[in-house]
Amino acid sequence: MSFEYHHIDKFGFANLDLIEEIQETKPKAVVLISGASSSGKSYAARYLRNLLGASKHHSVIISLDQYNFGLSGIIPNKVNQNYFHGKLKNIEEIERVIKKIIYNVPFDKKYSPSILKEIESNTRELLHAKDMPLFIKGLENEWKKLNFDEPSVYNLKEAALDVKKLLDGKKIQEKTYSKVVSERVPSKQIIDGSKLDVIIVEGIYALDPLLVNELSDAPLVTNFIDGNPKSLFLRRIIRDAKLTSADNVFTISLYFKYIVNAYLSTILPSRSQADIVLNNDMTFSELRAGDLYITKEIIPVLNTKAIAYLKKFSKTEKVTYQKDIYFNAPNENQEFNNILRFRLVSNNQGKTYFPSSLVHKGAPKVRKDNREIRPINVLLRENEITKVWKSEKDCLNDFMYAGFLVGKIEYKVKTTINYNGQSLTIREIQGQGSYVEINKPIIPSVIKEIKKRLSKED
Repeated sequence: MSFEYHHIDKFGFANLDLIEEIQETKPKAVVLISGASSSGKSYAARYLRNLLGASKHHSVIISLDQYNFGLSGIIPNKVNQNYFHGKLKNIEEIERVIKKIIYNVPFDKKYSPSILKEIESNTRELLHAKDMPLFIKGLENEWKKLNFDEPSVYNLKEAALDVKKLLDGKKIQEKTYSKVVSERVPSKQIIDGSKLDVIIVEGIYALDPLLVNELSDAPLVTNFIDGNPKSLFLRRIIRDAKLTSADNVFTISLYFKYIVNAYLSTILPSRSQADIVLNNDMTFSELRAGDLYITKEIIPVLNTKAIAYLKKFSKTEKVTYQKDIYFNAPNENQEFNNILRFRLVSNNQGKTYFPSSLVHKGAPKVRKDNREIRPINVLLRENEITKVWKSEKDCLNDFMYAGFLVGKIEYKVKTTINYNGQSLTIREIQGQGSYVEINKPIIPSVIKEIKKRLSKED
């Protein structure tokens, strides 16, 4: 039997009920919270811990993210398995040497050619000379295929062993992983199982057989946290931009190359095993967050003759032809508050278009005037986007595979003019009408005249 919810409070109380059912016969319960990357597993775990505390339960959160092998372990482990069938001797010592070398190296340079030469020089005594070329080539190849969203990234057996110790009332040392350096870092924190009656384990592979089979005798409550494609994508990209040293080109390329497939093939199937499912789309507070706020005063044009007048008596500074494609999630009902826009531009007056930017716009502030103030997350800029997608088709294929729907498509001509010293941008949207955007600095007397002209109906 599975219980499915759309509200975090219902999710929390459902877990509380199942935990207390277990504790009618057993002293401790284990709650497993799996789900898509960036679906809100950590938030759900914290919510549940607070709810349990209010109900006089003593719990701890074990995050599987902290059991990440780190890049000094993930890449060599993959090479050992894929190139040497797991038979490399001294692999742990090799990983320790590599960790010292790459620890403070920027993310995108961890396994660069110069670093690979340094690794080769410092591991000569740990590898047979005949194995070295294949080992270095393997590191280079596996680095290019790096995917953080697969079970081999995490030491799930170590996590299961820690959970069993806590169930037995023993102490464990808390594990800590840094997304800044992409490695495990030392921790002195001790978790005492004798003081706990609920152990919460959260991570994308919390329901993976590697972990669940190790805990087959434990009293379990299983959860799966899901979200629509737009929520999952935006959370992941915005989060990683803040918490890691990787740039958006790397993160978005990785997302569509590996993460989506990992979710569909190895994470989503575990949804059917969950006692409780929470569908956790982006909240309104998340949609109010952004890198910057853009303030615009936009005037709808009621008098089309006024546009012709402004163009005739102005100096034209720039004309841009744009094609905007808006991506939606299935059954999405808040597009105005959650805009994901893929923009293409044309250099030949709209005959052909090429990728220009990928932008997210969140929920605008409530205003009584004509100003639009909303948070903006620039996900890919003009000099970045073609590193991810060379064409419109490439972009659409990735988003469609990830479960997105194409919403509206707008063709726009943006003309920036100077009218009596005031900069204006005229936006003409095919089939929808025209708008005038007032640029800074503002000349009040000129703006008053313009508004008067634009407000007169044809």
